[in-house]
Amino acid sequence: MAGIRNKARREWQPREMQLLTEWLMKNYAHAKWLTRVRLGAPHPSLTERAMTETEERMVGSWRRWADAVIFDGDKVVIVEAAIRPDPGKISQLQLYDQLFGTTPEFREHWSKKRELVLLYGVEDLALVTLARRQGIRCIEYIPDWLPDYLAILYPRERRAPLTPEFEEEEREE
Repeated sequence: MAGIRNKARREWQPREMQLLTEWLMKNYAHAKWLTRVRLGAPHPSLTERAMTETEERMVGSWRRWADAVIFDGDKVVIVEAAIRPDPGKISQLQLYDQLFGTTPEFREHWSKKRELVLLYGVEDLALVTLARRQGIRCIEYIPDWLPDYLAILYPRERRAPLTPEFEEEEREE
């Protein structure tokens, strides 16, 4: 008989979006922000002829998307959120930064200063160090519900891998 992996395992819920939305409401209530934002321009071959609004939306759905884009005065903030981030988040943010500058819907914001933000609930010191080296602002946000969520995970899923090489570097800074 196969063992049950985790009897208390919860059904999927959009917890990372909950983390992101709570953080946005607490920190950017004064600004305009969007979540699940499609970025980049549609391929030129797809836009050679005039399209209906429905066709434009369909073509746009093939683009990549950032978790959030914040329009805060003369600055645009692109956010990628994860409870337990992985190294791919760094390259995602870098890609989204480049794609933002080609997104037709945001043409009026192309010249504004852009800031990249990695929002997370469980710190991975190696990942945070690498992100900061790339100019990405890293923000730990622990909402009230996060400890309860982490409690239903396996212990190895509750924290990031240990990387003593980066711990030493953080102490030196």
